[in-house]
Amino acid sequence: MQTNANRLGEMLLEAGLIDQFQLDSALSMQRNLGGRIGSALVKLGYLPEETIMEFLESQDKYSRISLLELKISKELMSLLPLERMSELMVIPVELRKSGHEKNLRIAMTDPTNLRLIDDLQFATGCKVIPVLAAEDEICQAIKNNAPVEEEHTPEADEQRTPLASAAVNFEDLKTEDPRLDVLLEVLKQKGILSALDVERVKFN
Repeated sequence: MQTNANRLGEMLLEAGLIDQFQLDSALSMQRNLGGRIGSALVKLGYLPEETIMEFLESQDKYSRISLLELKISKELMSLLPLERMSELMVIPVELRKSGHEKNLRIAMTDPTNLRLIDDLQFATGCKVIPVLAAEDEICQAIKNNAPVEEEHTPEADEQRTPLASAAVNFEDLKTEDPRLDVLLEVLKQKGILSALDVERVKFN
């Protein structure tokens, strides 16, 4: 049995859940469009995702986890970029530290993908323990636990950069080039440059 990214396909073939033609078709789709072998089999209509989940769960060493109401810490969500999680269809769910060893459980659709596990171990610096989860649950978990970007409001911007809104007499801030003075004034009026920005341009 192959110990590579296509191991799941070989396992499903050996179990009689798909035939060689279906496997070859899924592999061809994967090569041309990217993605995962299980996802390709589902999209081609050869197997329902739940059948693949049940098959993997029956292998004993692959435990299944529900992500529907799981709250994932900011520490875990910061281990991998959100774009990378969505691309690989993975999400960290638990980190256990024992001395210098860090064991990281990561939910994924294909825990047989040893190449992916190796890549995740390199990226996170942890020993990765794969757990099984459905693709739609991983997608939703990434969305639900993504860090919320700080909302930018005029009040918040003023608090962050008090100098930007400080009173400045622009008549006193003349450059040696009148054309530059006009351009800076237009940019200031349009809100593109702040008073602090104008000051930096004229005096730096």
